[in-house]
Amino acid sequence: MLYPINEICKKYDVDPVVLSNFLLEKSLIRECWTYSNNTVACRITIKGIETIDPVYVRDRLDRIIGGLADAGQSRALLEILEYDLKDFPIVSDLVNQLESLGLVKIHNLNHVITVELTAAGLKHNERRKGGFFALTA
Repeated sequence: MLYPINEICKKYDVDPVVLSNFLLEKSLIRECWTYSNNTVACRITIKGIETIDPVYVRDRLDRIIGGLADAGQSRALLEILEYDLKDFPIVSDLVNQLESLGLVKIHNLNHVITVELTAAGLKHNERRKGGFFALTA
């Protein structure tokens, strides 16, 4: 989703273009648009969400891992989304985060994207059941 930042920038007397450039540099947002009416809107990254609400990110990552384990270690990405396509960007980012951590492997066979738990993902799922395991460094 795109989030306009002009209102909050005005409240704190910050230039929205300068702020968006800073957020891009820090990888806290993925994209930024400036519209003809000078509205600046951004798309937040997982890193940005985690900066604001690390529990949300941890819970979503754990839910994906647990769902994969319950489904026999592999699921189509659309099943993970539960057919709510508005969540595609965030779920896609979360799955990519899990892949970068070595917890899942992403396969694209015949235009069907499948997410599969790795051995490390299975191990994480077992630890997750016993308590919190920090996913991100």
